[in-house]
Parts: sequence; C-alpha cells; structure tokens
Amino acid sequence: MDDLEEQPAVDHALNQEGIPDQKSGMYQVWMLALSLSILQIGFGIVTPIFPFYIVELGVGATELGVLAASFALTRILLAGPLGGLSDRVGRKRILLAALAGFAVSNLIYAYANTILVMIIARALEGGISAGFYPAANAFVSDMTTPENRGTAMGYLSMGNMVGFVVGPSLGGVLAEFLGIRLPFVIAAADSLVTLVILNLIVHEPERRSSLAELGRDRIPVREVLSKNAKAYSALGITMFANMFAIGILEVAFMLDAVQRYAFTPLEIGLFFGILGVIVIIGNITFGKMSDRVGRKWLITVGSLVAALSLYFFMIASSDVEFYIAGAILGVAISMRGPTIQAMIADLSDARAYGSVMGTFGAVSNSAYVVGPILGGVMFDTSGDSISALGLTVFVSIASAAVAGIGLPSYRPAEASFELEPISD
Repeated sequence: MDDLEEQPAVDHALNQEGIPDQKSGMYQVWMLALSLSILQIGFGIVTPIFPFYIVELGVGATELGVLAASFALTRILLAGPLGGLSDRVGRKRILLAALAGFAVSNLIYAYANTILVMIIARALEGGISAGFYPAANAFVSDMTTPENRGTAMGYLSMGNMVGFVVGPSLGGVLAEFLGIRLPFVIAAADSLVTLVILNLIVHEPERRSSLAELGRDRIPVREVLSKNAKAYSALGITMFANMFAIGILEVAFMLDAVQRYAFTPLEIGLFFGILGVIVIIGNITFGKMSDRVGRKWLITVGSLVAALSLYFFMIASSDVEFYIAGAILGVAISMRGPTIQAMIADLSDARAYGSVMGTFGAVSNSAYVVGPILGGVMFDTSGDSISALGLTVFVSIASAAVAGIGLPSYRPAEASFELEPISD
C-alpha cells in the first residue's frame, strides 16, 4: 500500500509571497476552525441550561441521561453513512446541510413543553451532527500531511473550544436574566450565521475536484481498519473512555452541582469557561508537540491526567475545588483530543478518511449513550455523583493502559502508511 506521503493531501499553506493563499491547506483549516467556533458558541449557549430545563419539566437524572443518550444514539446510526457520504459528495455539502439542521433542532428545543419533545429534538441534533463532525475532521485530513496534521487538528479543536468558552458563559448570563428558552432561539440564529460564513470562506478540498475518479478508487473502510487493527482498537477504547467520562460529568455531576451545591447557570457557565480556556491553550501546544515527538505518549498520559481530574471531582466540596478539577480535565482533553484525531488520520488511507472518521464517531457516541444513562441511573440511586465519578476514574486508568500497550510509537515525519513502530 502507498506511503502516507503519496496520498493526495493538500498542504500548501503559503503562496510565493509567503502569504496564506485562500485555497491553501492550513488557511482553509483556519477558516473551518473559525466557522466551528461560531457554531460552538450556539452549542455552548445551551450547555448550562439543560439541568435547569429538566428541573422545570419535573423529571430526574435518568430522564436527563436518556435525553443526552438520544443525541449519541442517532450519531451512532448515522456517523458512518454520513462520513462515507462526505467521501462521495464532498465535505462542504455535508457541513452546510448539518448547519441548517442545527437551526431547526434548536427552535424545537425553544418551544418544547415535554421531555419527549426534548428527546426528539436532541435525537435530531445528534443525527445532524453525525455528518458535521466526521466531515470536518476528514476535511482537515484532506488538507494536511502527517507532518502538520496534529497542529491542524489542534487548530480545529481550538476553534471548537473558543465557542465552548464563550457560549456557556454567554448562556449562563442569558439564562440568569432572560430565562432558559431564549438562548435556544439565539443558538438557532447562530447556526444560520455559521452556514452563511462557512459557505463564503471555506472551499471544497482540491482532491474533491474528481469525485467520479475518487469513487472508482474508493477502499472499503473494513480493509483500512484491518491494516492496523491493534492500533485502531486501542484508539477506539481510548476514545470511548474519554466520551464516557464526559457523559457522566454532563449528567451526574451537573445535576449534583445544581441540586446539592446550588450552582447557578452563571456559575456553570464559568466552570465551562475555565475548562475551555485551558483546552484552547492546550490544543495548540499539545497538537504541535504531537507532530514533533509523536502521538502515543500524549494520549497515554492524557488518560492518566483525566483519571486524576475525575478523582478531584469526587473529593471536591467547594466552587474553587470544582474549578481546579475542571482545569485539570481541560489539560487531559487537550492532550488526547487532537492527538487521537491526528493518529486516526495518520493510520488511514486518504480515500476513506470520511468513512473512518465516521466509524470512530460511532465509537465515541456509543460511550455517550452508555455514560449519560448509567450516570443518571447511578445518581438517582445514590443521590450524588460520587459513585458514577469513581467508575470513570477506573475506566480512564484502564484506557491509559490500553493506549500504552496498543498504540504504535512513531514520529509523524517518518511514518509510513503501515506505521511500523520506530525506536524513540
């Protein structure tokens, strides 16, 4: 099979004058990251609101878990097919269609009066995002090479987290003073603004210019996965552990914060803001580091740091201690997030980027089905989040061991497509 260097990725970040060209690889990654940051502001606006919405509707943690899981379940069902569709019809079309769908789902949220309607809206949003995120990650894979892919994934994650910082903080303020429904309308408008901006400034990767030829050369995703089965399996387990912990936090810990520690929407927004700032800084730092020194140990150590942060959530008893735990979690997320995505792309044939990203999206979201439901049931059973958080500590440590054993050690600049491990 061909070396990675021979794949048709586009990586010309500068023109002859040394200025980023508008169709160059890294420039387009920046533009996509900008669009994603605007979209994530809309997503983040509603993040502090869900626990209060659940209380208003008179339901408990288990129902909140089902609400969160419905998002992930539709992503599982559609991530692979929509990722593959982006390989055939192009990344940009999928991105634009998803943005329109985000607007619709947020309007449904705004006028929902029952938990069933909320679940339907959440499931719709999950199905739509199943196309957006694999297409976005595959777009970055198209436009980069192994030497700068970790950096590019870091930029994309940074764009994601800029919105994650601004959105919850803004949402907390809006919910505090204007109620819990208006932010959903604002999020819908934000999605439409992002659609317009992305359509204007993001160009389809050059390799999409011959879709018919690409279709003839397509390679089955199962064949791609079989070439590095051990590494893909380790990445899947690590990704599962990461999203499992996030699912537990968003349900069990958030309800604990609201009901036992009397957090306000403003305080929850501040929590996510602190977490997001750390991740923004860390995404670029660790993304560049993974390009220089390799991916494996950043993923492994990041899993251990995640376990440490989750333990701190268990023993925290004040606002300041929760914020410290969130800051440590931010370091863990930024060590693992862009690095995992970059390694997946390193391992994959360019002809199947979308399908592979979609497959891993399904793995990630299966954790986001199990985590929220289990976290909700454990919260309703015990009355707090301690037991659920203890489980995530164990899962994170186990994923660190799997990553240390199962992932290949290589430097991106020297990697061949088969990714035979090299000595450090």
